[in-house]
Amino acid sequence: MRYGLISNYRRSWSPIGIRTIIDNQQAFSNRYLFSAVAPISGDSFHLIGFEENSSAMVKIFFDELEKKFKGKHIVIVYDNAPSHRPKIIRERKNITCIFLPPYSPELNPTERFFEEIRKATANLIFKKLDVQEEIIAQKVKELSKDLKKMKRLLGYEWIREQWKEVS
Repeated sequence: MRYGLISNYRRSWSPIGIRTIIDNQQAFSNRYLFSAVAPISGDSFHLIGFEENSSAMVKIFFDELEKKFKGKHIVIVYDNAPSHRPKIIRERKNITCIFLPPYSPELNPTERFFEEIRKATANLIFKKLDVQEEIIAQKVKELSKDLKKMKRLLGYEWIREQWKEVS
């Protein structure tokens, strides 16, 4: 998920007859949050603060993911972002990547997780990226600790049904 100093608008309430005024910011300073979520268990793994979304950064994320789940085989359902395609990422002994069809974020449970994270910074202006990053990190921790909420958020019915078929 990319986050940055450009305005992130969401719905807001206003008294009837009064137009909502929300500040706008067009600073193009960005960083990335990399996340892996398990829709069935609610477990998750996150690294925040990457300066770019490149194959090299995805490799670092995969390295750390493998360290956390040492000795386990990890299956990642991935979108078709350019940084996700190189062989160096796909040719891993303990990770299998299953790629989603292009332009199908509705199939990716991580997108719902990212949407919840974006709500934490909606309609706010940040002078420094570090302040926004701290709010995002706090929201990630909060959600990650609540496995019941994570399962509800990420466990699409079709995923649960498929899991029943293979388990």
